[in-house]
Amino acid sequence: MSAQPSYLIIGAGVFGVSTAYHLIRKYSEAHIQLIDRTQYPCPLAASWDWNKVIRADYGDIFYMEKALEAIEYWRHDLLFSQFYHQSGMINIDNADLGRKVLKNYEKLGIEVDAEMVSPERLKAMYGSFYDNTDFSEVGKVFVNRDSGWAEATKALTAYTDAAIEAGVKYAAADVDVLTFGRDGGCTGVLTKGGENITADRIILATGAGTAQLIADSAPNRSELQVDGRLVAGAVVTGIVNPDPKDGKQYTEIPVTVHSVLPTRGEDTKARCVYSY
Repeated sequence: MSAQPSYLIIGAGVFGVSTAYHLIRKYSEAHIQLIDRTQYPCPLAASWDWNKVIRADYGDIFYMEKALEAIEYWRHDLLFSQFYHQSGMINIDNADLGRKVLKNYEKLGIEVDAEMVSPERLKAMYGSFYDNTDFSEVGKVFVNRDSGWAEATKALTAYTDAAIEAGVKYAAADVDVLTFGRDGGCTGVLTKGGENITADRIILATGAGTAQLIADSAPNRSELQVDGRLVAGAVVTGIVNPDPKDGKQYTEIPVTVHSVLPTRGEDTKARCVYSY
């Protein structure tokens, strides 16, 4: 029998899987179960995607530090590096974010292959993809050749595989409500199939569904409600499938973030993703 507490992690997106993986690595004898509504990777997880931008190019210096730590894993860890592509990243905006980012790198003492360039130079560097881009409100464009993108779903699948191989148990179960003991502590979940799954420690990694799950599970316990502690967001995604012959040119450009209001969007390699 293990002396370690048992863990039930609800949600097998990147936060849930990462939590399970690190727990089992630290407590190898513990019983750790990870559940989500489908077999992994669950397509409803925010981390499920064809690709995700991998960068530390933010105005918040603390967030940059954490992103830089993560990028080291993407570049060098055997589990993640196979899914990482250092394509570079371009940020087009009229809020001077690029200069703020460069100053943050300087404060952190990080050498980075990044610069501010004119729209004309950007077009000369990367060709016709930017010919029809509206640069009317843009002075300089931020270019960081050290950023890139990752094959998100493949990486999440490999991460889950690694957690299971290390001893984590995975179950596909659609959670109906959380369950509570007499002392008010959470004891587990009741699935929509009628199964009661319990553990000593319950961890919610349920993303945008967290507020609804708690509200449905404990409607009379105001102290548990999310209220303004979490805010769910959404991104509208469009996928363009060009002819392979015509689309090849787009596979060689950096990830591009267009942040000039009112339109904001990103393109991630050959798959163009725009959010409004």
